[in-house]
Amino acid sequence: MMLRFRIGRWRFSLNVVHVTDVAGVNSILPDGKHILMWDFDGVKPQQVIESLIEVQRKYKLPTIYILYTGKKGHYMAYCFKRCEWQKAIEIIAATKYIDLTFFRFGVWRKKFTLRITPKDGRKIRLFTKLGSPYPEDATIDELDSFVKYETISDVYEPKCKTREINIGVRG
Repeated sequence: MMLRFRIGRWRFSLNVVHVTDVAGVNSILPDGKHILMWDFDGVKPQQVIESLIEVQRKYKLPTIYILYTGKKGHYMAYCFKRCEWQKAIEIIAATKYIDLTFFRFGVWRKKFTLRITPKDGRKIRLFTKLGSPYPEDATIDELDSFVKYETISDVYEPKCKTREINIGVRG
């Protein structure tokens, strides 16, 4: 539920949502470079595969691991290619169907984060691998930046519309 109200030219908003605690891994490596991470929400599996094959070919990327989050249309992917931050942004931005909230938050935080723990009982599992002749130059063992965070739960779907209250405004 979101409560919004306005006083003159100022609008105030209050969100009330059910959240769940999860853990994630960040893209940053100990040497300051990044591995590649993608998040796709509301996308068909074939669209995820095709968009990742396209960037894999364009940027000569090693194997890409696509994971299914347990929610229809929701996937994430990893590629153990060591990149400078600007190059990682370029590659992720060039990927069709990328979740824009994931991308914006990653750019703002200067690292991408993907969930690694179950969410609302849904476990992450390997969906498929996109093989490549190019070798990986980073390993899973190098990932040492983890974070605990809260995310909006899938358990409670919104049951009411946003309400807006105007205070001090004649209508």
